[in-house]
Amino acid sequence: MTGLYIHVPFCARKCHYCNFVISTSNSPEDHREFLAALAKEMAWIAPRFRGKLFDTLYLGGGTPSKLTAPDTERLFSLARKNFRFREDAEVTLEANPGDIDRERASHTRALGVNRVSLGAQSFQERALVDINRSHGVRDIVESFSALREAGLGNISMDLILSLPGQTLGDAKDSLEALLRLGPEHMSLYELVVEEKTVFGHLHRQDKLNLPDEQSQVEILSLARRTLKKSGYRHYELLSYAKPGFESRHNRIYWDNGEYLGLGPAAFSYLDGRRYRNSRSVEEYLDKVRRGDWTACEEETLTGEKKEVESLLLALRLDEGADTRRFGPLVARLAEPLRNLKEKGLLDLGRERLRLTPRGQLFAETVFMELST
Repeated sequence: MTGLYIHVPFCARKCHYCNFVISTSNSPEDHREFLAALAKEMAWIAPRFRGKLFDTLYLGGGTPSKLTAPDTERLFSLARKNFRFREDAEVTLEANPGDIDRERASHTRALGVNRVSLGAQSFQERALVDINRSHGVRDIVESFSALREAGLGNISMDLILSLPGQTLGDAKDSLEALLRLGPEHMSLYELVVEEKTVFGHLHRQDKLNLPDEQSQVEILSLARRTLKKSGYRHYELLSYAKPGFESRHNRIYWDNGEYLGLGPAAFSYLDGRRYRNSRSVEEYLDKVRRGDWTACEEETLTGEKKEVESLLLALRLDEGADTRRFGPLVARLAEPLRNLKEKGLLDLGRERLRLTPRGQLFAETVFMELST
């Protein structure tokens, strides 16, 4: 499978945990300039994909739902003018609660979107204010209902765990509120404090009241038990889905498959080369104006490096890695694999290599040991 990702950088405000490439400048002129640049980028790269059928289209960001309905229509028109998609392609739009009302939900469905990722993050008003989200709990419920009324039968929702001040009871309340809505897919993220963010600044000043490690483990364990009991398959480290609603686009990443990324700071992975043309919105617009399509960051994966990366990505999935496929690599990593098994972090069978439930909680430790 091959996926197309388009990065739409606009946001109403920057969340305190956010380290993504975004812009809070949302004037009509900004949107028009971005779409004009995107049109040029598509026109430049599209000939390389003539005759290629993409399996997925993912509009991420940023917040793609910050574009007006006409601008969103323009974006889809550009994508379909320059690229071809399979009839059953998965078409995902990331949206912020509050941006989606009944009219916008119907328009989104009419454009061919068959999957929406709704960034809830929390179902507690205090937490939403503390992380600087632009929506409230009521917005989440109303946007979800509008999407359902428009016929969206595949809705994913994001939830962030271990937020500052979050207790086990807080996490339980958010999970219960989310389950009452019943999305088909959920992504559970543990808060990562990035250096160049508001939370990073507060953390350096020791002003961020984060749950301790034991509380973090309890919160994550509670979330996993709750979702599994509610019929969701924990098919990837951070992802849960009702049967048949696993993310096809994200599966391309986890299978180390190929994808084309367009827009500011978007990565592409083609022919063993991972690269991006810009690191910021400003750099992207400037380079497009000048017709400069050189990569600002790239790496070509050697056979062995790609094999290690593919193994680590496979371990993110519930089925794990096929030891027959990775035979020589598994043999080379025999000692660290044995050590991780003894620590109860890996289940090393004759045909499959999987993270144990404990290993899922400390996955980064496993990945570090196997990649060094």
